Amino acid sequence: MHRLSHIRIKNFRACKDVSLPLESYTPLVGQNNTGKSSILQALSWVLKPAALSVKDFHDPGQMVEVIACIDGITNEVLGRIPEEKHRKAITPYCRDGRLWIRASATGAITKKLIKEVWDVEQCQEDGEPGHWRDYPTGLPQAVSALLPEPLLVQAMHDIGEDLGKAKAGTTIKSLLDEIMGPLLEAHAELNTALDTIRNVLTAEGDHRSDHLQQFDADASGALEHFFPGLSLDLDLQVVDVKEFFKAGDLHVTDKTTGDRRRFDQMGAGAQRAIQMALIRYLAGMRRGEGGSTSRRLLLIDEPELYLHPQGVRRLRQALASLAQTGFQVVFSTHSPLMLSRDNAADTVIVRKSANEGVTVRKPLRQAVNEAIEGAESQSRAFFELSNLAEIYFAERIVLCEGKTDRRLLPLAYERLYGHAPELDHIAFVSLGSCADIPKALLVLAAMGIRACAVADLDFAYTHARKGGLLDRNAQDMADTRRILAHLQPDHGFTLNKNGLPQSDNQAGWRAADIWACFASDEEGKTIAEGSHDAMKKVGVWVWPQGCIEQVTSADDKGEDSIIVQEEQLRDMSAAKIEQQMPTFKACFDWIRSM
Repeated sequence: MHRLSHIRIKNFRACKDVSLPLESYTPLVGQNNTGKSSILQALSWVLKPAALSVKDFHDPGQMVEVIACIDGITNEVLGRIPEEKHRKAITPYCRDGRLWIRASATGAITKKLIKEVWDVEQCQEDGEPGHWRDYPTGLPQAVSALLPEPLLVQAMHDIGEDLGKAKAGTTIKSLLDEIMGPLLEAHAELNTALDTIRNVLTAEGDHRSDHLQQFDADASGALEHFFPGLSLDLDLQVVDVKEFFKAGDLHVTDKTTGDRRRFDQMGAGAQRAIQMALIRYLAGMRRGEGGSTSRRLLLIDEPELYLHPQGVRRLRQALASLAQTGFQVVFSTHSPLMLSRDNAADTVIVRKSANEGVTVRKPLRQAVNEAIEGAESQSRAFFELSNLAEIYFAERIVLCEGKTDRRLLPLAYERLYGHAPELDHIAFVSLGSCADIPKALLVLAAMGIRACAVADLDFAYTHARKGGLLDRNAQDMADTRRILAHLQPDHGFTLNKNGLPQSDNQAGWRAADIWACFASDEEGKTIAEGSHDAMKKVGVWVWPQGCIEQVTSADDKGEDSIIVQEEQLRDMSAAKIEQQMPTFKACFDWIRSM
């Protein structure tokens, strides 16, 4: 199915120069006032350019320029364009199923609009075109057939005006236009009936009413006495079927009380819920439709506003359904509930800085492909990271090996600094396996997300070596095996064939306990601290004592132990934690410095 696959925005509001990929379903996430709404406005504008105000120009002395790529224009899609002349106009500009268009506004003062298409003959390479020409005759109509006027649902800046009536240009009017199409096709007799009424009531009607003709004659005769040469006729306008929708009000009835009120008299939450319900209805109505020429762009600013969490999830499903049935959906959101494993990979993170203006980061799907070789490794990293909505809503990500670190670290952070890590835009997320840490760090770096990891000491000698973070043949590996072999006879633990710890329940030794024993040995401690320092340089904090339980002096692992450690931290002051568990403060200071 064809869609907008790429957009570049220049000099539009805070977007100095922004490029981003687009999929059938593309969420935009970011802090407030980072430019998400401006991107949605630019997407709407490139397909339907209109005069811009001075505030729409980042630099009023330069032109606004928005470039868009339409992909997936197959011969079948071209064949569905109704007018043959329009098909002939667009076909020469579609190469390998791709069409590039550009809309420009020359300045805040002149306000001249320019619509262009790429000059295919001069653009021989893939990528953004460098040569453009004016739209030839018929091309605008062909582009509109493929991508009609976008439906832009803005945030709640003027809800009464936008939702109270089906006025031209409002959200409700646009939604009703979509919903009304099948109704008019199913009831063609309505237009036939209105034609009959029009012939009776209008001045030019073929069967004008005798009463109206008599009125025309009598009124004209009376006028002749005062102004000779003039005549009167009463022309009663009969509206089109669509006008009934334009003039209508939406009403809401409370089934419990029977109270019936106009839509704009409802609370903001109810209004937004009904607005999104219409979109969900539209998704259901479109399900099963196929073979349409057009694919409409649905742009929504913060669709989750005022909705209950269950409503947010249902809305996400409705939008995903629309993306498969004739719509391309792009929306901004502040809610992790609007993301799922199915769409997180295409989520675009939007940021803004004083120097660069609006910037965007690579989506997960693109970052995984660039950062990791091998389909199996890509698939695993893709699966793990797609489940972590937190990575899209924080400035700094801390990957944790397991649930113990994931639960204790945020609590210890809050106790030490007096506020939750989220207020410092830090998110602790658990990957479930330390084996995924090296790949995850590569992907997050490719996405432009600041990330680090916290892991047990054994990570420095196992997966860190396999993942290429440290040299597996370095001298410290040989020294580690030597010390473990030296400690084994006295302590009775088990070692693998590779000379590293192995859990042995019968002997009462867990691998974590063996590493703690290693770290408590004088020579082992020196090596552990050296590995700790080496791992920090590659963005990973390993506990030099062995694992987090050694930091909190816990005797066991598991859920019961985690609860005990949580209660212990809640009962301790910041000063006491820093005194008795200084490694926590050192770890957090390192994270905050990155």
